[in-house]
Amino acid sequence: MNWFKQNPIALVLILVALIGTGTTSYLAINAQARRDETQASLDSQLQKLKQFQNQKPFPTESGLKAVKASLEEYREEIANYRTALASMEKPLSPINPQEFQDDLRKAVDGLRKIALEKGVALPENFFYGFDQYQATPPSQQEVGELNREFRVIRQLTDHIVELKIESITSLARKESPAPSATSTPAAAAKPGATPTPKPPTISSKTFTITFTSPQEKLLTAFNMIQAADEFLIIRSLTLDNTSPQPPQHGQSKDSSATVDAPTIPQKTIQAVFGRESVIASLTIEILDFPDWESKPVAQPQTNPPPK
Repeated sequence: MNWFKQNPIALVLILVALIGTGTTSYLAINAQARRDETQASLDSQLQKLKQFQNQKPFPTESGLKAVKASLEEYREEIANYRTALASMEKPLSPINPQEFQDDLRKAVDGLRKIALEKGVALPENFFYGFDQYQATPPSQQEVGELNREFRVIRQLTDHIVELKIESITSLARKESPAPSATSTPAAAAKPGATPTPKPPTISSKTFTITFTSPQEKLLTAFNMIQAADEFLIIRSLTLDNTSPQPPQHGQSKDSSATVDAPTIPQKTIQAVFGRESVIASLTIEILDFPDWESKPVAQPQTNPPPK
């Protein structure tokens, strides 16, 4: 103890050395623990990498075959669906404008004779909605589509007349808009880029037919439209009763007489409903599906750029 009192500087140096040694030992132990933890994590990652390298690459042969079979089945289903859609429209028949105009006039004359026999009233200038072609035939570019539309409208109208309805009030077609000559030009494709073909669009023709018919025959006509071979859609249906006011009940001849209990013989009961006809206006759309190809067009392969 006397020595420490006599040499305080040596005492301080010894204490500093002891503290430094303890701190160094603590840091060394902590560093060793972190090293062991890092080494364990590295060993785990190396083990996973080794397992991944030993696995078989994806896809497997069986999986690839299953994907190809699924794609072929999908293409077949799409082709069948397109074939079914194509069967729901009348084919385009070769015809010239004069033949179309002659067929239209013959159809109108034939329908007027049938309507006269069935007791069905037609409009005075009825022409199946193709009034503008009574004197002037259509152009060669539009006659094919017009003839297909005419055959659909004619078949439907003739069947409605065959039901012996009361009258046809009107039949109006909605003219398809002509392509605009001042359309916006397409953007120029980039050099070397493969042009993307535009998908074909579905066109439609719309007409509205208005007729007066008993209720039960209207229901038959409605079901007939839904069961047509062509793809027809009823876009709107408007019904008006020809007798909007309800029928009046019969009154007794002597209104001043008082009757304790009304007694009506069974034979004198009259029906007060079901005698009216209906004015029906139907807007019908004829869908025209494009001629899709069953398989997509193969795109040209481009050579990869040089490395």
